[in-house]
Amino acid sequence: MKFVETYSLHDIAPGKSRPVRIGTTDIVLFNVDGTIHATENSCLHGGAALSGGRLCGKVVACPAHGWRYDVTTGALLVAPEKGLRTFPVRIDDGKVFVQVEA
Repeated sequence: MKFVETYSLHDIAPGKSRPVRIGTTDIVLFNVDGTIHATENSCLHGGAALSGGRLCGKVVACPAHGWRYDVTTGALLVAPEKGLRTFPVRIDDGKVFVQVEA
């Protein structure tokens, strides 16, 4: 598994998110206090894109029905045993790289 370059770090401001597709995988990158986290970009409830949700601290709310996730772990807040896939992130020379399984 290799890391794939996505955005420049300055393209994802703190408190914001950016969607990216790597191969067939839809991912959303979140900037939480300067640290980038990557999760799948699909709510477990109805499949809405989480990149359209409001990020408050480390929690994103799905724009369709309000399901809330901890973007640092992928956990669904009301049922932490369920959650989103997360992906390793690496920052190198101001660029954001994400590792996705082949």
